[in-house]
Amino acid sequence: MRGENMRLVFLLITLVFSGGSAAAYNAIAIDDGATIRGHVTYEGLIPEADIYYMQKNPRVCGQAIDAHAGTRSVSMVRVHERMLRDVVLLLDGVNEGKPFPKDFSDFAAFRSRWCTWDPRIGVFVNGDPITIINLDPVVHNPIGYETVGRARLNHFNVPLHMEGLQFHQPVELRKGRVLKLECLQHQFMHSWIFAVDNPYFAIAGDRGDFRIQDIPPGSYSLTAWHPTLGRQSASVTLTANQTLEVTFEFR
Repeated sequence: MRGENMRLVFLLITLVFSGGSAAAYNAIAIDDGATIRGHVTYEGLIPEADIYYMQKNPRVCGQAIDAHAGTRSVSMVRVHERMLRDVVLLLDGVNEGKPFPKDFSDFAAFRSRWCTWDPRIGVFVNGDPITIINLDPVVHNPIGYETVGRARLNHFNVPLHMEGLQFHQPVELRKGRVLKLECLQHQFMHSWIFAVDNPYFAIAGDRGDFRIQDIPPGSYSLTAWHPTLGRQSASVTLTANQTLEVTFEFR
């Protein structure tokens, strides 16, 4: 009886520390994978940028590319010739396939440079660590939260008092898939982190382009998510070695 109890305890410990990603997704060899590629476009009037006055550290924060005359101009919808940036593309419902890339943790690593979080958009597996590094000679106070209904659920609030300090901690979202990253010292610093459960994702490039490769043949739902424009989805069916073109249009 004691041996059975010990095995049960070991199993529970294994489940807790193995993380949800290992239990939900199985990495296998893919020999005849398909590819989805395409663009994300924007149609309509582009929203005006939000203007913030630099109340703290203007000598450092004023070196950013969006700084002008004591202000920061932050565009939440970034478009170049109708091509939309900052969109996460994800195949939902993929339980097995290619492994996560070795540099996957880089997608959840954020750096401050001239009081700007870089990158604007990241991804991580829910429950895995997020890294934030202060590369500025000023104090940054990163705060990460998710929105649950009308409430805001904070996951971390950690001051980084000097250049070179970093924060590295697992984050477990309770509801939804989005973690918002801000800075309590500088209200114009915004990034978003989208939770994925498989490696079949992409982040649209500067010209709205994306590509997802080595997909097992089958039928899936392809999600396109933008932090302020919302979410769209498309049903796709893929055969072996197929290349499928997909375009999403946001308004």
